[in-house]
Amino acid sequence: MSADAASVGVAAGAFRGLDVEGVARLLIRFSDAVDGRRPAEIAALFAADGVFKPGDKAMIGPAVIEAFYRERQADPSRTTCHLWSNLQVGPAEAADGLQIKVVLANYAFEPAVSETDVQMRLGDVTGRCVQDANGDWLFAEHHYQRRYALRLPRA
Repeated sequence: MSADAASVGVAAGAFRGLDVEGVARLLIRFSDAVDGRRPAEIAALFAADGVFKPGDKAMIGPAVIEAFYRERQADPSRTTCHLWSNLQVGPAEAADGLQIKVVLANYAFEPAVSETDVQMRLGDVTGRCVQDANGDWLFAEHHYQRRYALRLPRA
């Protein structure tokens, strides 16, 4: 993201077509669908050729993303809570849509990892969002880079 784009932060209207609120709704819908264990709804938030990269492995397209979440959420005792902060939105430099950068705090109870601890993961999501025919925002690119991973005692 360019310095000019990064400087707009959450100030809607700094650029024509900048829809910070719409992008924030996309992030909230994503969290709600992941935390609510709804893989089809998660996948529907991606463009037809949308890229989801949670770490080193990139997945392309809603069908692949849905399959990933179906497998990831197979254990009914696995629970998550996703929280977003520090949203920055600006015009995409080399393509249509808006470029985003946001901090993600993800809390997960994964019995396969620990029966007693909750995992807290803090990282950055960067990417690009595009509008569908109805004007709703979708992820064209969603890249997650973890900064920290901690374990906390489960209450």
